[in-house]
Amino acid sequence: MISKPTFVSLGDPSGIGPEVFIKAINDQKLRQHLSKIILVSSSKVIEGAISAIGVKQKINLISDIKNAQPDSINLINVDGCKDFALGEPTLNNSEFIVDCLSKAADLALTNSSCLVTGPLNKSIIQKHVQNFTGHTEFLKRKFNTNEVLMYMTNGNLHLGILTTHIPLKEVPNAISRDLIKNKYKLLHHGLVDIFKLASPKIAVLGINPHAGEFGTIGNEEQNTILPAIDELRDEGYDAYGPVSADTVFTQTKYDAVLSMYHDQALPVLKTIDFNKTVNITLGLPFLRVSVDHGTAEDIAKSYSANYESMMEALLISIARNEA
Repeated sequence: MISKPTFVSLGDPSGIGPEVFIKAINDQKLRQHLSKIILVSSSKVIEGAISAIGVKQKINLISDIKNAQPDSINLINVDGCKDFALGEPTLNNSEFIVDCLSKAADLALTNSSCLVTGPLNKSIIQKHVQNFTGHTEFLKRKFNTNEVLMYMTNGNLHLGILTTHIPLKEVPNAISRDLIKNKYKLLHHGLVDIFKLASPKIAVLGINPHAGEFGTIGNEEQNTILPAIDELRDEGYDAYGPVSADTVFTQTKYDAVLSMYHDQALPVLKTIDFNKTVNITLGLPFLRVSVDHGTAEDIAKSYSANYESMMEALLISIARNEA
């Protein structure tokens, strides 16, 4: 019996979400923690993955988390899953996917716990949920949260992303002093809360090449980014910058980096260690941790997916619940 389990949604059943979950919980690092993991999905989805992977795994259908067992997949069943084929996402299951995500998120909130999410196909969900751009934005709207931060980590390199899923041409107009300060503070407190860094040193990147070169390559650094950093330092935060994105990752003096846009820093992180990278949403009323990969329909039928990102996401959430 447990009081704060991690709740899991698998994403699209036609992708690799079910596969990486089954592989992860059968890793020795997670076998002892099964009673701390509650899957919110369909028995139809998980039974198919168990059979295809060829592992022996019991399923414990529950309606109350107090009935979780240490030797089983503890499953809260969600109805509505239509027939699906691996590698072939279908609009028929978009409502089911969102229902699983919403129920798992509600349970995380109710139990002051963590949510772990598997990958979904945004183009499919967009046909069911208007203006859907990803888990981060969906959960922000669902819980009416003022500000959230996409925070990516592989345990060694920590990145906060100021703007997420918007066109590159919109980034300069999207950034502001208040946005930088709010996102910085979320990153700071996430590092303290999750990774126990007492006083993290955070580099704030510029938006232009060479961080603008003192205004000769754009003026965003001088007009917006530097003033925000100065205000953060006045408030007692260990903020540095604007730092040039082309050199910051060669340095080891910073605990984390706050980047201005999605593709400014993520290629570096994924190149260094793609498999163990996870995506954390900070600022929600609970901690959400996700795999940092997509549905990978191209390999779904082969059951050859790497499961390390899912395992890291589960381990982080379990450790957070026990802190």
